[in-house]
Amino acid sequence: MAQNIDESKKKAFWKRSSNKFPGSSMQSSPAPQHESPQHAPKHKLSFKEFENHTEDAWDATDDDLLRAALAKIEMGSSPEQVHAAAQAVIENHSKTNSFATGSRQTSTLSSGHQKLAARTSAEKPVRPGAAETTPTSSHSHKRVPGGASRTVSQVGSIPVHKVVKDKQPAKSMNGFGNLNNSSEVYETNAEETTQTGSKMVLSPPNDLRKLSWPGIPSAVRAVTWKLLSGYLPANKDRRESVLKRKRNEYFKFVEQYYECREQPMYQQTYHQIHIDIPRTNPLIPLFQQPSVQTVFERLLFVWAVRHPASGYVQGINDLVTPFFVVFLSAEIGEEVEVETYDVAKLPERTLKDMEADTYWCMGNLLDGIQDNYTFAQPGVQSKVSKLRELTKRVDADLHAHLETEQIEYLQFSFRWMNNLLMREIPLRCTIRLWDTYLAETDGFSDFHLYVCAAFLTQWRKQLLAEKDFQGVMLMIQNVPTHHWGDEEVKLLLAEAYRLKYTFADAPSHLPNKKR
Repeated sequence: MAQNIDESKKKAFWKRSSNKFPGSSMQSSPAPQHESPQHAPKHKLSFKEFENHTEDAWDATDDDLLRAALAKIEMGSSPEQVHAAAQAVIENHSKTNSFATGSRQTSTLSSGHQKLAARTSAEKPVRPGAAETTPTSSHSHKRVPGGASRTVSQVGSIPVHKVVKDKQPAKSMNGFGNLNNSSEVYETNAEETTQTGSKMVLSPPNDLRKLSWPGIPSAVRAVTWKLLSGYLPANKDRRESVLKRKRNEYFKFVEQYYECREQPMYQQTYHQIHIDIPRTNPLIPLFQQPSVQTVFERLLFVWAVRHPASGYVQGINDLVTPFFVVFLSAEIGEEVEVETYDVAKLPERTLKDMEADTYWCMGNLLDGIQDNYTFAQPGVQSKVSKLRELTKRVDADLHAHLETEQIEYLQFSFRWMNNLLMREIPLRCTIRLWDTYLAETDGFSDFHLYVCAAFLTQWRKQLLAEKDFQGVMLMIQNVPTHHWGDEEVKLLLAEAYRLKYTFADAPSHLPNKKR
């Protein structure tokens, strides 16, 4: 009995004392049925966001602050918060400049920052000469870039501009078409293109993405791709030093790994790369030049050795070509035919810089879709399954026809996911498509799924006309896209964004979607 009394006293003591000790445990009250936004479950950090959050505060630079701003954008920060972060970078940079140079404030970068700081959060990024836009939708997180009409208006905050009617994509003699003129369908001239390019390079990261979505002018495509890939720092003063450091780092990797390619543990990887390189765009003379093939072979081997979780997988070799062609176009100019250009004419230092830049940009791309190339390629299989479910929702008749003819989605869409549609459309269209992929968050993984769904339904009439397995497979594996240009890609992207706008938040349109 005495023992029970002692136990009750102990419990009473701790109960009375629980409010007086901050560290003591207390029974929490039942959670409300509907949590307020302040108490909503925390966003699960990705590795890049975690890396940004754990950087040393005393080692922060302008570029680090901008990366933090980018992380906030991805987590849903308001425009005011984003612009406040950009303003902090500007002020920090201005203080550094004033300390180093005294009262001199005459540099081009400073004037660009002053213009950038003058912007307000309500300002919309509109290309010069493209004044016909609709007001911003009240749901700023859902933006549809027009529809299938000839005139595509701006919906939400994605800038899409008036298209010149009846203007066909120009085809150059080299077959790349408007490779160096991706913005030809817009009503622009040389001066407007220069102004737009300057605005894109000096814009905050979120504005840069908006401006890049409808296509990047060739004059600034190379530098914009490097910025959007996360390879080039946003701070213009640091770009030269960062490029020099990254390029030197790459060639240290070459010295360390490439010389070991004949060792038994690397022979199989090197052999597969060596035989795949000549198969990369075999009809384009540029990629059959020995010096170009050596560049591709080197950077692919180094990447494979440094990423043992996936290693080299057939299809990765295709992902090198868009970066290499864009960087080459920036060096030789628009008037030179890229397809037949002899890279031996380039200075050796320039070719090496292009090789290093291609390696880092391709590596950053693959970081976001690496599960496509790990053992059993689970990323590809998951996307194929999601494409099947999405097509079933989007076009039930086409899905039923494929099922009737016993067509498995894996039979035709595996290549779409593994090669990012590069085998299905011309290279000039791939480059235009990647303008938007780089502007989209997770464009090469999430948005690519909707592009594939739009691409499949693009051929529904021809596929429904085929009445047997062989006819359907021949049609779907040899779609007639050789004549495609910017206009066709623009409509494909608009349809893909419409599908994303319609289905991305639907709880059951994909099997793995959380309800």
